[in-house]
Amino acid sequence: MDIELGNGSQHSVGDVVVFADVRYEISGNIWTKKKAFPRGDKQVILDNACGALRAGRLTFILGPSGAGKTSLLKILAGRKKRGVKGSIQGVGKNTVLVAQHANLVDALTVQETLQFAAALKLPEISRLERNNTIERISNQLGIKDVSHTRASRLSGGERKKLTIACELLTDPHIMLLDEPTSGLDSVSSMSVAKALQAVVKSGRTVACVIHQPSSQLFTSADDIILLAFGRTLYAGAIEDIPSVLKKAGLVCPQFYNMADYLIEIASSKNKDSFAILENQARLYASEMRKICDNENGLQNEKSLDISNDAETLLKTNTTLVTNYSASDCQQLKALLWRGYKGALRDVHLTQIRLVTHFLVALLLGALYKGAGAEAHRMTTNTGCLFFFLLFVFFSNAMPTIQNFPVESTVVLQEHLNKWYSLRTYCASKILVDLPVQLLCATVFVLPAWYLTSQPLELYRMSLAWVICALTTILAQNFGLVIGAACGVKLGMFVIPAANIPMLMFSGFFIPYHEIPYYLRPFAVISYFRYAFDAFLLTVYGFERPNLPCHKDFCFYKNPNYYLDFLGLSKNFSNDVIVLLVWIIVLEISLICVLKYRVYKACR
Repeated sequence: MDIELGNGSQHSVGDVVVFADVRYEISGNIWTKKKAFPRGDKQVILDNACGALRAGRLTFILGPSGAGKTSLLKILAGRKKRGVKGSIQGVGKNTVLVAQHANLVDALTVQETLQFAAALKLPEISRLERNNTIERISNQLGIKDVSHTRASRLSGGERKKLTIACELLTDPHIMLLDEPTSGLDSVSSMSVAKALQAVVKSGRTVACVIHQPSSQLFTSADDIILLAFGRTLYAGAIEDIPSVLKKAGLVCPQFYNMADYLIEIASSKNKDSFAILENQARLYASEMRKICDNENGLQNEKSLDISNDAETLLKTNTTLVTNYSASDCQQLKALLWRGYKGALRDVHLTQIRLVTHFLVALLLGALYKGAGAEAHRMTTNTGCLFFFLLFVFFSNAMPTIQNFPVESTVVLQEHLNKWYSLRTYCASKILVDLPVQLLCATVFVLPAWYLTSQPLELYRMSLAWVICALTTILAQNFGLVIGAACGVKLGMFVIPAANIPMLMFSGFFIPYHEIPYYLRPFAVISYFRYAFDAFLLTVYGFERPNLPCHKDFCFYKNPNYYLDFLGLSKNFSNDVIVLLVWIIVLEISLICVLKYRVYKACR
């Protein structure tokens, strides 16, 4: 990437951002399916785009679909670096990007969401000062009346305002918003626009991509940037549009929405008009750069700091966010608070899950009543114990697929806006999920163990609980990794498909010594094999005496002979160690998947 950086300038609260000759292109690869974009070719998204974002003025970025609006916004925010060339001036470290979709934790109220954001963004001030800041911003954006409403019950416009309010807590110099009015009706769109105007009045630099605004919404802007086929056709004040269009021989019809007319112009391919308009946009960007350069002479010290931050942001190929407002301990405390709030209120993932574990334990007890205490039912009891593991694994892996893809999107957005590190988030996720996982294992294994007449010895019950708890933790971590990597639809298929080989080589369907040598490596890595081995050893190992036989003949009375027949390793500590290693591997995999998604988001 080749980015030429100028010195940033400070104007009011916000920063003046000037960009010129910005070119962004992406290369095809073996996964590209579009015929118009064959492998090895390059697709130009932005082609010498130019313009300026001024402090204290609301800027709308317009253009037809595919014009490069969102790409330009991400480049200005430092989210796109690969394949980018050009000159960007005035990019500061205090820049936030608000995504198109309002990603929020639905279980929290508006007040709680803002308190969480304030704990991470304003860690040095007192609780009273934080509450005053939250109240001021809530009033400024018009969400004070819904402060005790959960995010899941907010309207689209209120969700957008809440997302903006969270980012305002850091008092950012530059706010970039990607289609903040998409999916909203005209009234809600104007409500969001008025909230942005209130932000602009405080002196910040605010720019947002708008898709086909109404005439009323269009006139709420101060400046307009019009893109077409990756090129800038207009950049400047909204009141100057008619005069610039007139120079290109274009006149907006009377009583016609100017925004619609601009998009019609951008959708056409009138080369003569385009050349004139592009020249006017370049002149505007050049004039704005001169103004910035003059201001730099007066504010050299401040502008130097901004320039250094911009250089750090735009030179690297990946975003390595390190300058968080809160320390690791403050981040962990806030994340634990939010996590426990969400877990207690999550009906599906916590409450129903616990009830289901208990009900299945009762059903299992009714079906396998007495199976663990009789010699002639050893094989039946083996199926019962294997079902223990099956239920514990899939009942904890599958629900995670439904919730975590949405949560991971929230996490990535907050991480990219410098709320907290991924390492701290993963640590908090472990601590938040652990009580629920242990409670699920307890609610299931204790009643099921008693009702199926397994040996009621404290150390055996404790070992069985440990195996179920480890399987539960492993299952949920597996679901988190697949959910973060694949999403809901693909994840619902991947989890069962990936675990079929693990089940095949668990030792339940075929003893280890009967598995062909060339397939035994699959048995070595099967976590079901080690969990099943430890479970059977807990029930029938550790020198358990002969079981009573209530039939004329029992093939196995001595539990040790039965374990030998199954070909189990009889090494409980080794089984536990392998399960712990799998859990650690999955935790590391989760961090790697999230980091890769951050990398992909910033390419």
